[in-house]
Order: sequence, then C-alpha cells, then structure tokens
Amino acid sequence: MRLRMMLLAAALAVAAPLQAQVYLTPNVGAVFGGDTDDSKVSYGGTLMFAGESSVIGFAVDFAYTPDFFGTSSLSKNNTTSLMGNLVLMSPGRTRIYGSGGIGLMKTRVEDIDGFFDIDSNELGMNVGGGIIFIPDRIGFQADVRYFRNLTDPEPDDEFDVDLGSFSFWRASGGIVFRF
Repeated sequence: MRLRMMLLAAALAVAAPLQAQVYLTPNVGAVFGGDTDDSKVSYGGTLMFAGESSVIGFAVDFAYTPDFFGTSSLSKNNTTSLMGNLVLMSPGRTRIYGSGGIGLMKTRVEDIDGFFDIDSNELGMNVGGGIIFIPDRIGFQADVRYFRNLTDPEPDDEFDVDLGSFSFWRASGGIVFRF
C-alpha cells in the first residue's frame, strides 16, 4: 500500500507542472484527388490538445465539403468528416506535426426527384501532417490529410476492418487560437 501511495505522489508531482495547451483552428481548404472530380472548397475546424513541451497530443478534426461530387441542378451533395486523431509534434513555437486517426465519414446525395438519394455514415480514417506557427496566442496552421473509408469485408458477426474504395485528399489552413 505504501509503495502505491509513493508512486501516485511521484506521478502527481511530475504531472503537476504540465500545462495542457488547447489549439482551436477554424479553417478553409480544398479537397482534391480520389473520388472528387475537381478540387472543391472545404470548411471546418480542428480542436487540438497538447502540452506546451509535449510531443504527443490529441485532436478532433471536422470538415464539411458542399458539392463534393460536382454541381448539378438535378441534385445536391456533400461530404462531412469528423475524426479523432493522435498527434505527434515537435516542441516549440513552430510545431511540425503528423497525425492519424479514425472517425465518421458521412456522404449525402439528394436527387431532385428522390429516386437516387444516398445518405451513408461510414467508419473512416485519415493521416496527414502540417505545421503550426504560434508566436503568442494567435498564429497560423496549415496541413494536408488523406481520407479513406473503412469497410467490413465479410458480413459476419466479427469486427473486421478493410480499406474501402472512397478516398480523397484535403489541404487546409487557418488562424490558430491558443488557450
């Protein structure tokens, strides 16, 4: 029991000086390649949590892309992604990082007559990297990410994951607010 208390006290003493930094980045970007026929404008944001001198963090990334499959007077379409990512980064005011994670990829196609409506929610993954420059409380972030859906290759009761066929790239940039 005494050893447990000493280990707990040591862990708290080490963890106390660590201060988590929160980075909020509203961003705008472009999706391209993969299943999009042309580059499209994407809107979203990233909320990242990391220690000031830590090299590991966590981020939640959201993006919405209207007219992902092209514009048409006969249909409306969009793609939305919400991903949780593990982030590895360099320390300092200019932080170079790589990230990867999984989350939701939602694709919606609304046909004007309602015959070919598609509304899919799929498990997806993303990997990418970028740079955050924060001289004080406000800075700039830019990154590039690759997105791909994940599928269950065999419709059985086991949880199997395989790379799907839906994919695209996204490059984005935005103003970072550090809290």
